[in-house]
Amino acid sequence: RVHVIPNAADLDLFNAPSEAGRGFRAGFDWLGNRPLVLYAGALGRINGVDYLARLAAAAHAMDPEVRFLVLGKGAELERVSHEARRLAVLGRSFFMLDMVPKADMPSVLSATTVATSLFVDLPEMWANSANKFFDALAAGRPLAINYQGWQADLLRETGAGIVLDVSDPYAAAAQLVQAVRDPTWVEQAGIAARRLAEEQFSREALTRQLEAVLRDAVAGCDGHQD
Repeated sequence: RVHVIPNAADLDLFNAPSEAGRGFRAGFDWLGNRPLVLYAGALGRINGVDYLARLAAAAHAMDPEVRFLVLGKGAELERVSHEARRLAVLGRSFFMLDMVPKADMPSVLSATTVATSLFVDLPEMWANSANKFFDALAAGRPLAINYQGWQADLLRETGAGIVLDVSDPYAAAAQLVQAVRDPTWVEQAGIAARRLAEEQFSREALTRQLEAVLRDAVAGCDGHQD
């Protein structure tokens, strides 16, 4: 009797042309045509974005040209910045900017090689439904996540992304560097991501699903006899 409808993918908003991504890249000398790994969202304790700083440090030793970008703010902003500075990657391969308006995110995602969704190692968070996951799908961007659960299952089944080891940043960095340096994988995973958004998470489809649930509930109430 419980129906779960997840967050929706805004297919029209995030269907940005490649020119939009090139425009975003052109604004940063440190980016250029280098691979870009993005985290865009809250910097709360539950997100554990300091993991991305450790991942960037491990990746820097393997491929110093891979860039990591954090867009966002929150209680852990200083912690993340401090960790990146401690690991000597802040301003080298790891960069932090304020969160941009939602209307600008299509351009950012268009410039992204792999988008991430992150959480601390807490099984209770495996059932999350974070906006950033669905925005990346709508933009046709491969995803990298560091938790298990239904999203990890989806990425493995569809090829729309990779699941990183939350406890081993070195193994995760090796997996991520290999992915972003494989243009065939990036293209195919992006196609799979967009297909997943269209087939399972479009706003219109989920709205129809909600309507059907409510209509069935009303019909059940009408037929109930006290």
